Amino acid sequence: IEKADYDAFERLLEDVQAAYSAEDLSALRAEATPEMVSYFAEQMNENASHGLVNRVTDVKLLQGDLAEAWREGGTDYATVAMRFALTDSMVDRSSNRVVEGGEPGEVTELWTFMRSRGGRWLLSAIQQA
Repeated sequence: IEKADYDAFERLLEDVQAAYSAEDLSALRAEATPEMVSYFAEQMNENASHGLVNRVTDVKLLQGDLAEAWREGGTDYATVAMRFALTDSMVDRSSNRVVEGGEPGEVTELWTFMRSRGGRWLLSAIQQA
């Protein structure tokens, strides 16, 4: 895992959070595996059924530490402990009023990325640390 890989992981953190906040499944399909897109879609549908949207803004990677890297056949994997700043808000769809969260905070999650040998990284799993 080289500097360019870490740069890709940071970009994916920001792009995935932005696409999730915008409820943009087509953008998520370009950044994540089908399993992760399905998980995100399920969360969005659950929020929508309650008249809510999850807005994640001001995402900034503070620290990324490689936890594990491995290869299976022609696929590379890397799990990175991502500590990042963000503002996480649940917003009422009709009034755009923040109903939960909305304060800047910090999160640490384990993000697993995968790529076909020579391909680009995709998000394949997120675990709470």
